[in-house]
Amino acid sequence: MDLQAVRHLTEEIAREAGAVIMQHYDQPHQERVKGLAIDITTEADTAAEAVIVARLQAAFPSHHIIGEEGGGMGAPAASADYFWHVDPLDGTSNFANNLPFFATSIALSGRDGRPLVAAVYSPAMGELFSAARGGGATLNGRPLRVSTTAALERAILVTGFPYDAASNPDNNLAEWAWFATRTRGLRRLGSAAIDLCYVAAGRFEAYWERYIHSWDCLAGLLCVLEAGGRVTDYDGHDSDRIYTGAEIVASNGAIHDVVLDGLRRAQRGER
Repeated sequence: MDLQAVRHLTEEIAREAGAVIMQHYDQPHQERVKGLAIDITTEADTAAEAVIVARLQAAFPSHHIIGEEGGGMGAPAASADYFWHVDPLDGTSNFANNLPFFATSIALSGRDGRPLVAAVYSPAMGELFSAARGGGATLNGRPLRVSTTAALERAILVTGFPYDAASNPDNNLAEWAWFATRTRGLRRLGSAAIDLCYVAAGRFEAYWERYIHSWDCLAGLLCVLEAGGRVTDYDGHDSDRIYTGAEIVASNGAIHDVVLDGLRRAQRGER
C-alpha cells in the first residue's frame, strides 16, 4: 500500500468533512445525549461522518470502518486487513458551545491497531495535521517537530477527564492537582485529537489521559510519533492500551520519564 497516496486522500476527506461541520458552526444545534448528559452528538457529527464513510467505502471497499457515531461499517471486521478509525467531530461539546477547539480525526491501522496514516483537521483554525508511518508529520504541509523542553517547571501539559468523572474515583483529578503546582501550566482543551497534534507541533510538552477510544487518539498518536515524540502507557510500555485509548502518555520524549514519575506519585497520593 502506498501510504503517502492514502495520506493525501485522507487529508482531502478530512477537509471535506470539516467544510460540512463549518456549515453548522455558530448556528442553533440539535443536540442528542448519547449516555451521560455531558456526552452529546449534533447534526454536524452525523453529517460529517456520512461524508467520510461514503468516501472511505468508495475508495477502500475491503476495509472496515470504526466510527464514533456508527461503527461496524464497510467490510466485515473478521475479514478486513485494514481498519479506519473515524471521529467526525472530536470536541462536540466545544462545537455546540461555539468554541473553536474541535476537529475531524481519521486514522488507518492494520489488524494490530497501530496507526499507519492519519489526518486531523481543525476547521475553525484552518489547521490540517497529517502523518504516514515512516513519512513524517506535517501541519498544512510544513514538517512538525516536538519541543525539546526537558524541565517540568518549563513545560505546559494537557489532559482530559472521563465523562463519568463525578462518579468514577479514577477521574484524573489527583493527577491534575499534582502537575498543577509543578509545571508552567496545564490545559484542558476538550479534544484529544487536537491535544495530541499540539504535542506533535511543540505547543505542549506532554499529554496524558485514560478511558478514551481509538477514534479519538490514533491519528494524533501517529502525528506525535512521526514528529519525533514518544508514546507509552502509564507504565512506560508500548502496549495495546495506548492504541485502544485506554491509557496514553504522549510527549516530546525529553520529558516523558518525568511525566510518568509524576503520574505514579499522584496515584500514590503524594503531595
